[in-house]
Amino acid sequence: MFLEEAGYDVLKAECGVVAEAILRTSAVDIVVLDLKLPRLGGLDVLKIAKETDPGTIVILITGFPEVETAIAALKAGAFDYLVKPFSRQQLLASIQGALETRRSAEGYALLRDQLRHEFRLGGLVGQSRTIVRLMGEIRTAAAVNANVLILGESGVGKEIVAHAIHENSRRRGKPLLTLNCAAIPHTLLEAELFGYERGAFTGAQGPRAGLLEAADGGTLLLDEICELHLALQAKLLRCLEEHTQRRLGGRQEIPFDVRFIASTNRDIHEEIRHGRFREDLFFRIDVIEVHVSPLRERREDIALLSAHFLEVYGQRYGKKFKGVAAEAMAALTRYPWPGNVRELKNAIERAVAYAKGPFVAREDLPETISKSPTGDDARGFHQWKAQTLERLERQFLERTLEEHRGHVTRAARALGTHRATPQRLMRRHGLPTP
Repeated sequence: MFLEEAGYDVLKAECGVVAEAILRTSAVDIVVLDLKLPRLGGLDVLKIAKETDPGTIVILITGFPEVETAIAALKAGAFDYLVKPFSRQQLLASIQGALETRRSAEGYALLRDQLRHEFRLGGLVGQSRTIVRLMGEIRTAAAVNANVLILGESGVGKEIVAHAIHENSRRRGKPLLTLNCAAIPHTLLEAELFGYERGAFTGAQGPRAGLLEAADGGTLLLDEICELHLALQAKLLRCLEEHTQRRLGGRQEIPFDVRFIASTNRDIHEEIRHGRFREDLFFRIDVIEVHVSPLRERREDIALLSAHFLEVYGQRYGKKFKGVAAEAMAALTRYPWPGNVRELKNAIERAVAYAKGPFVAREDLPETISKSPTGDDARGFHQWKAQTLERLERQFLERTLEEHRGHVTRAARALGTHRATPQRLMRRHGLPTP
């Protein structure tokens, strides 16, 4: 009566045999099971429930607690073990906690399957409209041989975008070399880019090819190009126009065939206005312009990215996970991510290192992320997050069923789950079940 008042549809079984008949003929989410049952004991019914659907939540209750029985029940797959007398709120909390845990595990399993089958291009992970648009821009840039300028905040994944363009272009298989213009002193950048001859400067004991020669036939990524000194910008411009270059201390013009991809986290137009970046060089590199949005503008991708990084670092640290707990996922999707994807990646690695169970908990995350907002903003955000994740899950489920012509068993096999899991998800999303 209490559970019906709480909004649950309840089937009643007077004994273990009736419970077995219900479990074998009906789809049941939760079994609240007394250990002492006539005709068929509670542990036997527990095993039958897990046999028919491993995802069924079983909560055992008993008035005669025994350590051996409790251990046997938990080993057989019981979620919880309640000892009489218990309060209604204890029972409700156990059921809600079980449903939330299973929901997180099933959602994570779907995300992993999405990662295996779609929503990635050259290491770029996502399914939001923003990321789909970006993938289209990558394909457009990859189809031609023009120079590319990638714009975006620090940590958004500009280098990953550059790799995706190269790997999907006709230059794949040829070198992709990167020069971080912000990490090398400007006095050394020229030698790194153009190479040098013996005696060109103190310490130049032999000839050395620069990156322009080493990348011949491939792609050169000039990361943080706005950090280039103006004199070096002028020399680079000449090379772009003539497709030849000269080593430091050398006289021979060396031809090269290199596609240039440049990136910056600065406002390059502001740099031009202040005279810190040459406008003529900008026009040379900005044939195709690609914008990479910050993570806060594509929150729909956070769950998928989190699953991706959880898989990566779970394997690296030798840990197996069933997913991210609901509270932890709420914190991840709520956080503004000033450090973008790089910060999310670091947060998941930390969580994997700290996690002690099969789920990443909220306390495993860095404190700046795990802190919760309060008031109406928090409630509105949680509602948005739930609706977004539900929509994405439903879309993927519908697409998987459509690919297998509505055949639930084949869909379950493709998802790597028990047949009952897609059936349960179909019921949750109001899809017709066979």
